[in-house]
Amino acid sequence: MKPFPRFAKITSLLVILSLNTVLTAFCFGQNGRAAGGETPDKTAIPQRVSEAIKAERREFQLQELMLAKAGSWIFKPGETPRVLWRDVETVRRLGCNEPLKVRWFNSELEELPEPDASGRWLAWIEGAAPNGTPLRRLRTFYALPEPIPVSNIPDLKVVIPSLSNPNMPAVVREHESEIVRLANDALVRTVMGNEQGAILIAGLTEIESLGRAARHIESTAVRNEDFNLALKLKLQGLEDKVRSLRPPRRLEPPAFILREGSHDEAGVVSDAKARINALCHDWAEDSGEPFVTLVARRGVIVIHEAFGNDAAGQPVDHDYRCWVASITKTVTAILFSQFLDQGLIDLDDSLATVFPDYRNHESNTPTFRQCFTHTSGLSGHGELGDMHTAHLENIVLNGIDVNEPGVKYSYCGLGYELVAKAMEIVTGKSAARIYDQHLFRPLGFGDVRMGNASSSGEFTAMELGILAQWMVNQGSYGDRQFVRPETFQRILPQPLQVADPGYTADEGIGIHWQRHRKPGAPRDSKRDEDLLFSKNSFGHGSFSGCIFFVDPDRELVVVQVRKQSGPRSGEWSPKFFQTIADVLSE
Repeated sequence: MKPFPRFAKITSLLVILSLNTVLTAFCFGQNGRAAGGETPDKTAIPQRVSEAIKAERREFQLQELMLAKAGSWIFKPGETPRVLWRDVETVRRLGCNEPLKVRWFNSELEELPEPDASGRWLAWIEGAAPNGTPLRRLRTFYALPEPIPVSNIPDLKVVIPSLSNPNMPAVVREHESEIVRLANDALVRTVMGNEQGAILIAGLTEIESLGRAARHIESTAVRNEDFNLALKLKLQGLEDKVRSLRPPRRLEPPAFILREGSHDEAGVVSDAKARINALCHDWAEDSGEPFVTLVARRGVIVIHEAFGNDAAGQPVDHDYRCWVASITKTVTAILFSQFLDQGLIDLDDSLATVFPDYRNHESNTPTFRQCFTHTSGLSGHGELGDMHTAHLENIVLNGIDVNEPGVKYSYCGLGYELVAKAMEIVTGKSAARIYDQHLFRPLGFGDVRMGNASSSGEFTAMELGILAQWMVNQGSYGDRQFVRPETFQRILPQPLQVADPGYTADEGIGIHWQRHRKPGAPRDSKRDEDLLFSKNSFGHGSFSGCIFFVDPDRELVVVQVRKQSGPRSGEWSPKFFQTIADVLSE
C-alpha cells in the first residue's frame, strides 16, 4: 500500500466531492438514512443490573473524540494533531481519568513518535474505560507535502444555479457572488476539519488511475478500512489467527437460477404476468412511488418489470437500485452462513471466541445466535457505530459489564454489525471485501454498496431475487453451492431462548416467518386453509417498503425494491400478494 503523491491533481476533485458530503449531511442528518425496521421493545421484566450504571456505561460509549485544533485532520508535518475528548468533564465524571495515549503509524504500518512525512497517518488511541476494559480507537489523518504543489490546479468554484432563478428574492440574486464565495470557503473548511476529508485525500494520493469510474469496493473509504484492519490485527496479535473463507463448491447437477421460461414451467396461469403487471401499474400510479417487481417460480421469472417515474419524471428501469433497509440483515446472514458451513464460527460460539478482550466477560457476552435473533442484550441501530467503525467491538466492550444477553428480545442492528467485525478478524479482510468477494461477485451482482451490516444495503430487484432463489435452493445458485442444505436448515426460524417467560416467538438468522393470511382468516392462524402461501414461508421486513419473500414449498420468490413505502401501502400490499397467490396454477 505504498503512496503515489499527486496532491495537486486531486485538490479540485476534493472540493466537488465534499459538496456532496455537505448536502447529504444537511438533507439526511449525521447518520444518513433512518434505521431500517426497528420496533419498540415492549417487554418489561426485572433487571439484575442497576439502570443507573447501565445509563452511565451507555453515556460513556457515546462520548466522542475531537482535535484540539480545528481543521487539523489534514495537517503539515511538525504540527502533529492532538486528540482529546470532546466532553472531558463528562468523561471524568463517568470514571475515565486516565489520559489518552496516541501512537502514530505511517502507511507502511511503521510506528514513529510523530508524523514526519507527507501521506496517510493512523492514530492508534489507547486508554482505560470506566469499567476497567481497555479503550481503543483508531483515526486517519493526512500530512500535507512540503511545499504544497500549486501547478495544474483548475480554477473551479461551486455554482448554485437556483440563486439566479427569477423567483429567488432580489436581495439573494444581488448577493450571489458573496453567497457562492462563502459556500466555497465553507467546503474547504469542512473537508479540512473532517476525517473523511483526510481519508479521501490519502486514498486519492495513493492509488493509480482506473481509466473508468471506481466501484464502491474501490473507494477510498474501503481502502481506509483495509489499513485500519491491518493495523488492528498487527497490534492485537491476531495476524497469525487469520483463516481463509473458501469459495463456493461446484454443484452437479446445478441448482435453479433465475431465467426466462414458459408459464407452464413456472406453474402459473397463462395470464399471470398480465395480472401482476396490471396490479403493479395501478399501485405505482396511485402512490406516485416507483418500484421494480420480480416474481419467479421454480427459477422461472414470471415478471420482472419497473413501474412509475423517479423524482425527475423519468421512468425507472430494471437496474433501479434502492435502499433495502433491514433486508440488509438477511444479506449479512447469508454471508455468515458460509462461516457456519465451513466451521469458522458456530452460531452458539460466544463473541469472545473471536474478540480476545471479551474473554474476561463471558457471562455478559452474547453468542452469535443471540446477535442475529435480537436477544444479545444490545440495542440500537448505528448510535455506537457500524461495521465501518474501526473499533466498534471495543466501544461495545466498554459497556459489556452491564450487558444481559438472553434475557429478552429487543430488535436492534448492533448485533449484526458485531458479526461483521468478527468476520473481518477471522478472515483478515475488511467487511466490504468479504461481501464483495464471497457473495456479490460469485452471484454476478453489480456495484453494491453496503452502508452497514444491518440496515443500509442498496440492491436491485434482480439481486434480491437471486438471493431469494439462493434460499429456495437451500444455499446454492446454479453450479455453486455456498452452503450445504443441512447448514441452511440451521438458519431457519426456531423458538427463541430467552429468560422472559412472557415472550414466545420464532426467529431465524436474518429471517422470520412471513405468513400472509386470506381475507377474513384469524389474525394468528397457521392453518393451511387460512394462508395464501405455505406456513413455511419466510423473509424479512423493510422500513423502506421493499419486499423479500420466499415460499420454499412452492419454490416461489417475490421481491420488490423501492425508495419508500408510499401512500396506502397497507392497502396495496395485501392486494399484491393476493394477486400472486391467485395466479399459481398448482
